[in-house]
Amino acid sequence: MSNNSKSLLKSWEAEIAKMGKDELQYALSFPDIYYPEYLEMVKARLDELSSVPDNEAMKAIVKKILEEYGCPYEVNEKNGGISFMFRGMNFVIFLESGHFLEIWNYEWKKVSLDDDDEVQRLIKAINIANGKCPVSTVYEIDEEEQAIYVSCTASILYQPMVFNLKQYLYTRLLNFFFAHDIINAEMTLMAEREASQQGRNINVKQPN
Repeated sequence: MSNNSKSLLKSWEAEIAKMGKDELQYALSFPDIYYPEYLEMVKARLDELSSVPDNEAMKAIVKKILEEYGCPYEVNEKNGGISFMFRGMNFVIFLESGHFLEIWNYEWKKVSLDDDDEVQRLIKAINIANGKCPVSTVYEIDEEEQAIYVSCTASILYQPMVFNLKQYLYTRLLNFFFAHDIINAEMTLMAEREASQQGRNINVKQPN
């Protein structure tokens, strides 16, 4: 295959990836005006989209997986979130448009705003975790309670033809605990270094 042909196929692939079902079906309605290779790619993309379950079917799949994990769950009828307990932590899964699963582990850590040193350690540790871990860690300040709350989140694009969701979701949930471990460990190390530095400073200031 020539470089020009490869470039053309890549441009077709990028174009087709942006098309919805209606556009794909419309293209197939005019087979005489498209290259056979283009139509094959269109058909493959349409088959791929058709194999992705709708929102209700996705809920059923997620519920079944949680049951297989042995995780009791509850469905919030207002926002559609599926709440469950995994390894002692509370999680919520939201099914977004475009077949995305958005996972949240809300407020798993709390630090008082009165402890400025601990707050600074927390923020630094979150930055470190976000650079090392495939889940995102965020924080929110509650002025009324004078506390800072930490949450973690991650998204999955459900592609049944690409991966096993049960196995992949399990791996992603473990990533949340990886983020927890990084943050807790980094904060402990920072506190120890600070205490060690303060001890050295005191020794330096002591008279002979």
